[in-house]
Amino acid sequence: MLKHFILLVLVAFSSALIAQNIELTRTYPVVRAEGRPLPLAWFGGLNTPQTQAEDLDGDGVDDLYFFDKAGEIHLAMRGDGMGNYEEAPELTAHFPDTTTGWILLRDFDADGTPDIFTYAESVDAIRVLRGHRRADGLLEFSLIDFGGALPLIYFPFQGNRTLIFVSSIDYPAVEDFDFDGDLDLITFSVNGGYVEYYQNQSVERGFGTDTLIYTLETQCWGGFYESGITTKLDLSSGPGECFDNFTNPSGGGRPRHSGSSITAFDYDGNGLLDVMLGDVSFDRLVLGLNNGTVDNAWISAQDSAWNQNETILDIASFPAAFYVDIDQDGVRDIIGSPSVVLNGSDVSVMWYYRNEGTEASPDFVFQDDRKLVRDMIDLGTSANVTVFDYDADGRPDLVLGNNDEYTPENSLDSRLRLLRNVTPDGGEIAFELTDEDYLGMSAFQTTGWAFAPTFGDLDDDGDLDVVIGNRDGQLFYGENTAGPGNTATFAQLVFAWQGLDAGQFSKPFLSDLDRDGKTDLLVGGFDGRIRFYRNIGTETVPAFNADVAAAGNMIQLGAINTNAPGVSTGHPNPWVIQNPNYTLVLSGNRTGNIQAYRFGIDSAYTEPFTLLTKTVDDLDVGGFSNPGFGDFDGDGKLEVVVGNQRGGVTFFTSNLNTDATTGLLSAVRPDFDFAVSPNPASELLIASGWPQGAVRVLTLLDVNGRVLRTEQVQQARTQVQWKLEGLSTGVYIVRASGPGGVAARKVVVR
Repeated sequence: MLKHFILLVLVAFSSALIAQNIELTRTYPVVRAEGRPLPLAWFGGLNTPQTQAEDLDGDGVDDLYFFDKAGEIHLAMRGDGMGNYEEAPELTAHFPDTTTGWILLRDFDADGTPDIFTYAESVDAIRVLRGHRRADGLLEFSLIDFGGALPLIYFPFQGNRTLIFVSSIDYPAVEDFDFDGDLDLITFSVNGGYVEYYQNQSVERGFGTDTLIYTLETQCWGGFYESGITTKLDLSSGPGECFDNFTNPSGGGRPRHSGSSITAFDYDGNGLLDVMLGDVSFDRLVLGLNNGTVDNAWISAQDSAWNQNETILDIASFPAAFYVDIDQDGVRDIIGSPSVVLNGSDVSVMWYYRNEGTEASPDFVFQDDRKLVRDMIDLGTSANVTVFDYDADGRPDLVLGNNDEYTPENSLDSRLRLLRNVTPDGGEIAFELTDEDYLGMSAFQTTGWAFAPTFGDLDDDGDLDVVIGNRDGQLFYGENTAGPGNTATFAQLVFAWQGLDAGQFSKPFLSDLDRDGKTDLLVGGFDGRIRFYRNIGTETVPAFNADVAAAGNMIQLGAINTNAPGVSTGHPNPWVIQNPNYTLVLSGNRTGNIQAYRFGIDSAYTEPFTLLTKTVDDLDVGGFSNPGFGDFDGDGKLEVVVGNQRGGVTFFTSNLNTDATTGLLSAVRPDFDFAVSPNPASELLIASGWPQGAVRVLTLLDVNGRVLRTEQVQQARTQVQWKLEGLSTGVYIVRASGPGGVAARKVVVR
């Protein structure tokens, strides 16, 4: 199903405001890698997926829901009941925007519709949202108010209503522990180590399952203690006992628990809920087996490095287990995934243990550590997108960089991937992964990472050269020596090129922003600003002054700031689209949206740009968005590929033209035309050709937008002549304005 994202843009052009809808339609071109198709290529990758199976569209078949902490985003795949899935972003279109930390889908009121238990940000508590089925079958949710000062879950404690504590990094278990039909929960205490059991009294008090009334039944459920020092649990001696045999040579008392995930289900088929735990300090899951009673849980046995009987799960770091029927064969399997966004696994994030037994007597057998991820474009952490026709066949290709991919050696695997455009003439867009280490960037991993490429003709020889951003803010440069019409061949890359430095996480873009015939350089930095370096060399020998305060340079181009409120890092990645009348500068950002700015012939690049939008309406890829634009099928419309924090990409077609306007927006066209001659000009310039009365003011500007000459035009005149004494060689703009609008022409003075 196609999903439409609409951006309403108000474009300031002269004194008029023009509204235009930009439509982005999510689509799914064929991608092949290693000889096989990637059916989930454009899903956007996964880093810390909290995997759950629920019927998200009301068709009676379970789908897959993921909450990924990398970007705090809801993701979904539609299931067919036979273990096959397709990308379906529309299934989460009405999920709540303000969710963070963790989410559990549970039908607490037994109405057949999933509800949400989730982290309450800033207070370390639990919010609950009731699920509703819309007319189209999709889910939407409303926050439940439990009658306290905040709409959160409370319990009575020492005569006061007290919030149930759950941190943002912990993952509680919400299940029917006493098998009475309502949902109870267990979670680690505020001091850590012990698990607290909150029993739901809804059924006991005659309310059925339509409410949540919790009491704290025990502060030591299962009798065990998790120290965080070792994966092995400290077990009590018997039912009703609580482990309390601590020894600490430093005299500091009990070890402090630092964060854990809990998954509860009947692992051994004895009618009691067991637990599978992950700890922030370790890369293993721990299985605790419950051999107590329904009323008195006792974890008496454990597998401290699950699954020692088969293949041990190994996720660096902080694993969590999810009990879900992912192959849709009627019995639930185990998926193991990381719970931390940084410094941990970011590709091997779906450890799949298939249940080859039954629900009552499970047998979990390891299948894959990249379940579903193998069918995606997933580069690890962050995807830096650019468009480049590397083989000069007239069809733009994709080059994707990444920040890094975690490796067991804890090294940073950063490189470029090349996806060749293999779209047949008149056919559907298609790509093939042809190079997993394009330009050999893996050789630089000991000194650099977070590679972000851009291509442009810096030396005016008809082919496109490369500039690559880097974690430390400096740039690589490579000259394309192939010549026009040939597959790109680059000379040895030059590091720390021309001394340019954007601080950290430089993301460059090449464009002749000042329209003087020489390619300039825009560089996004982690601090939310886009630096501009004007090309002060010649058309064939580029040169840049590394001092952002130098003449023509800008430390904050257009006054653009991509930082979200209260955040000091915005991570812009600029993209420039020009037409004869104005320039658009678009940028992804840390928030996951796309911002758009404009300046035209009526303004200078050295002045603040006009903000068109802070966000493409409804477009949120979940953090660190990185867009690239290109006409991949030659239909005259731009497509947009957007990278994200999870190391994946999404693909959109659009209604944006690539004709003479070349840009995302078409300027308001005046109801007159005019010409300038000769062009190039040397001594005399003639502007002419408009109908009588159409032009009232004629203006000459330099490429920086500075007004050099202005002349009032009488209604009867259809021609103006200017002598060019005193003008230096360069590019200038002639602007004609009148009742019918504004038109502009570029002229070269020699």
